[in-house]
Amino acid sequence: MDKNTALFDFGYNFLGPICGEYFHKLDSFIQTLDNPRLLFLAREGYFFDRVYNGLVEKQLIPTLDNDYLYVSRTFLFRINIADIYTWQWSLTHKFKGTLQKLLTGRFGFHFEQIADVFSQTELSTEWILPEQEEELRGVLKKHLPELDALVLSSRNAYFDYLRSLNFTGSQPLIFLDVGYSGTIQKLLTHMLEQNTEGFYFIATNPGKHKIGNQRATMHWAFKQKVRMGDGYTMLDRSLFLESLLTAPDGQLIDLVKKSEFDAQPFEFLFGWQAYTQRNFHELDRVMQGAEAAVFHMFRNDIRYSVQEIETLYEQYTSRRNLLPRVAWPLFDVDDAISGHGNVNPLQLFGM
Repeated sequence: MDKNTALFDFGYNFLGPICGEYFHKLDSFIQTLDNPRLLFLAREGYFFDRVYNGLVEKQLIPTLDNDYLYVSRTFLFRINIADIYTWQWSLTHKFKGTLQKLLTGRFGFHFEQIADVFSQTELSTEWILPEQEEELRGVLKKHLPELDALVLSSRNAYFDYLRSLNFTGSQPLIFLDVGYSGTIQKLLTHMLEQNTEGFYFIATNPGKHKIGNQRATMHWAFKQKVRMGDGYTMLDRSLFLESLLTAPDGQLIDLVKKSEFDAQPFEFLFGWQAYTQRNFHELDRVMQGAEAAVFHMFRNDIRYSVQEIETLYEQYTSRRNLLPRVAWPLFDVDDAISGHGNVNPLQLFGM
C-alpha cells in the first residue's frame, strides 16, 4: 500500500467514526438553540471547521454563522497575566520548574521581556503548581504594573480582533474543541463578558460555570466527569487526538493590528512548528480520509454508540501495529503548559 493510501485509510478508519459521531451529536445539539454561532477554536478547530463547512456545502447539516477563532491558552494566559481573576486558570495546571520556565513556557514571554521585570533570583526560583499557587501570586502581584505594560499592545490588538467578529449578546456562542476542562472557553467568557456554550468530545467538569456575571456552559459528546489519570483512555491518551487534530500553523503566540484599511487588518504570529506543521501535506491526507468517512456517515445516517467509539479509540492507541508506520511521525505534541517540550505519545505510552 502506498503512503497516500495508507494515510487516507488511517484517517477514514480512526478519525472518521469519532468525528462523524461528534458531528451527529453536534447536529442534534445546535437544533436546541436559537440561531447559534459556531466558533471553531484553533488549532483542533481547524479540522472541525473544514468538516462543518463541507457538510454545509453538501447540504447535510444546517447553515449557521461560523468562524475559525485564532486563539491559544498560552496567548490568553499571557495577555491576561495582569488580570488577577484569570490566575485561577493559568496558575492551577500542574507545573514544576523555575519562574523563568513558567513564564516562557506557559505564558509565552521572551526571556528579554521578563528579565526587565524580575530579578535573576526570582527567575531562578523553583515552583511547584498548584501547591505553591498562593506564594507565587504574591510574587506576581509585586510586578503587576510592569506585567500590564508588557502585554498591553497585544491585549488591545486581540480585543480589537474579537470586536471585528461582531459578536452580539443575543446570539448564542458555541465553542467547538476536543475539550476537556474548557479553559479557553472560560477565559473568553470573561473577556467577552458574554454567556457561552462549549461542545466537546469530553467535559471533565460539565454544566454551568459562573464567570463573573456571565455563565460558561459545557456539553459533551462522549464522556463527562472524568479526569486525567482516571483510566478513561480517550482522555488519558488524548495526545493522539491532539497530534492529528491540528492546523497548518503552530500555536498562536501573538498578533499585530495593522491599518484598518488593510485587507487583512490583523497579522497572526505563530510559534514553533512540529512535524505535522512542517509536513502538513501528510496530515492533510489523514484529514481527507476522515472527511470522506464523516460525509459517508451523514449521507447514510450511520451512527456509532459511545462504547463503540471508546473501543475503537482504545484499540488504536494501545496497539502500535494498528497505526500505519507512515503515520508515526505525525504524533508530536508541544506540552509547554506543563513545562515540558514536545511529547511523542508513542514513546510516552511505551508503544
